[in-house]
Amino acid sequence: MDMASQIHQTRKAFPDLYHTMPWLSPGGARAAEALRGELLDEISTHTRARWEFAGTKLYTHAISPGCALCGQGTWSCLFINGICNARCFYCPSEQKDPGPPMTSSIEFEQPKDYADYVKKFGIRGVAFSGGEPMIRFDRLTCFLDILGRDVPDLSHIWMYTNGTLVTTDRLKTLRDKGLKEIRFDLPAVDYTLDNLKKAVGIIPIVTVEMPAIPEDLERTKPLLKELSGLGVNFLNLHQIRCTHFNLPKLISRGYTFLHGSGVAVLETELAALELIRHSLKNDIDLPINYCAFTYRQQFQKAAARKRNADLIRNTWEDITATGFIRTMTLSGDPNQTGTVSRYLETKGKKGRDWIAGKNCNSITIPQSLWPKGLDLSALELIVKYHSTALRAAPSMRYPHIPVQLNKDSQVTIEKDNQHPGIQIAGPQIPGFAEKFLFPDEAYSNPVQSGLDPVLEEKICSFENFSPGLAPYF
Repeated sequence: MDMASQIHQTRKAFPDLYHTMPWLSPGGARAAEALRGELLDEISTHTRARWEFAGTKLYTHAISPGCALCGQGTWSCLFINGICNARCFYCPSEQKDPGPPMTSSIEFEQPKDYADYVKKFGIRGVAFSGGEPMIRFDRLTCFLDILGRDVPDLSHIWMYTNGTLVTTDRLKTLRDKGLKEIRFDLPAVDYTLDNLKKAVGIIPIVTVEMPAIPEDLERTKPLLKELSGLGVNFLNLHQIRCTHFNLPKLISRGYTFLHGSGVAVLETELAALELIRHSLKNDIDLPINYCAFTYRQQFQKAAARKRNADLIRNTWEDITATGFIRTMTLSGDPNQTGTVSRYLETKGKKGRDWIAGKNCNSITIPQSLWPKGLDLSALELIVKYHSTALRAAPSMRYPHIPVQLNKDSQVTIEKDNQHPGIQIAGPQIPGFAEKFLFPDEAYSNPVQSGLDPVLEEKICSFENFSPGLAPYF
């Protein structure tokens, strides 16, 4: 999505408030980009600084198993409740909802249904969040029990907490029921470490996960060495995002807002990078991971789409890296499509692996059967992209399928058009294939034209992640 479209989208999201929000100015953007560049240049001189997930996640030393599963798209976060006993200024929601456990907009009253969901969707890691999960400790332990019984091969289970309700006995109970990692939000308790210290030596992995708060930099810099000395395994720093709920509090702190696929706070990114620079400069062995908003927006959404797409796509469709279902149809004169059909008959079964239109003037094929050696210049390629959504019941607006979790519970996956059809003329088809289907292979010959830049930009967001940290504007 281009800059103008993102600004328009943000105006629609905050129609009555947009003009009151302190947006980054063009001059401010240039200065911020320069400062970020200086920080990244210094960080990049250290061998312990690394990038993952299309260059959207910066970390030092290592990232936790839970963060790795998040990036790979094989985790589920279950919100045990929607109530919290803290009132953090950066929280994106009110946290006063006592409702049932929920993930991906689906409520799971019964732990057995959630365990069956985890198995059905190929989930390898589970995180418990809230609200504050410890408020419903009974519910938390019940879900852990059932997951341990029904999904014993889960590779990692972790939870988020502000730590106020932590006790030694509770920590031992959680460990014995399979909890592998606990993540503390220290600003929620004004950076006190008493309850965090109780977890070290009981829960196998102890992590601090918190926003990088710019006005707290002088408090958090010395904290890094202290956390490392205590045996904390990881520090995860978040960029604060802006919602209708926390907007007044963020404005009152003088923060600057960034446009993008969502509204994020400029100063928190710069604070996170400063903390990483400080840790590397001072040889602090605490692994630090910066979870930028652009990473969360891209990779976490792609993960949900991929899980759903695996269950609803047709065998002649593909799933892109970003989780969209891609449908490719070659069309034209039957004599030309007939050549493609004869090629495909040697590679796969018609009606199962590929399909043809009624008049044999169109053929829909997956990437695995793409006819690399054939001249397609007399044909037209139409590429469609579909997104998916998991729902408790069908909205009846899109094609959908039921997914049976067990005899008493089912969910629905819907498949909607994200683009009704991008038309690519024959001479440009090799350019599309080379760019998006086989980027690591030589494909086009010199006399064939490449892909039109306008078409390429239109396709890119469906096929590839936007690399690196988000631009400032």
